Amino acid sequence: MTVVPPRAFSVSFDQESVRALHKITGRWWVVALLGFAVAVLGVLLLADLAAAVGTLAVLVAIALIVDGVAEIVTADRYHAMWPSYVLGALWLVLGVVALVWPDITLLAVAVWVGIGFVAGGVVQIGASVSWRGRLPMWGLWVALGVLTFVVGLVALALPGLTILTLAIWLGLALLVRGVGMVWFAFCLRRLRAKTTAG
Repeated sequence: MTVVPPRAFSVSFDQESVRALHKITGRWWVVALLGFAVAVLGVLLLADLAAAVGTLAVLVAIALIVDGVAEIVTADRYHAMWPSYVLGALWLVLGVVALVWPDITLLAVAVWVGIGFVAGGVVQIGASVSWRGRLPMWGLWVALGVLTFVVGLVALALPGLTILTLAIWLGLALLVRGVGMVWFAFCLRRLRAKTTAG
């Protein structure tokens, strides 16, 4: 019997997928709340572009910390969870650095976030492609990884970009990621209902 892996932007509910996701379906609401929080932070970053640099730096730090927590909490979407733990820890460290040193220069913030985005994009692309046969919506996670990687390269190549420009990119990435997490959470909820009924 030939097993056909799910398409890049579809969700498969075969037995293997049900077994892989069964342990996290009970926490679908946690994923939904985190996704909503990430999306709201993305909107705040996009809407508050006229605010002081200090306010934006704090918003960026909070967004990085929330994204790090979300990455760690939803690590079981991958068979190998360590890449998500590494990525989540990286976002947390970058967020704490931005909070502890709010007077850090825009250049340093751009470089730090650029390095984090490049590393995070590579980890996310690699993990998503490696587990494409088991990961629902793996194409969305790959696309977000590519976007994260490209934003990191831009920040490193043009470190003179202001935090406002970086906040636009971060806001868009967080908004897309948050919407994706909410969608994934409701897929988990439907899967749980389906497996419970079965």
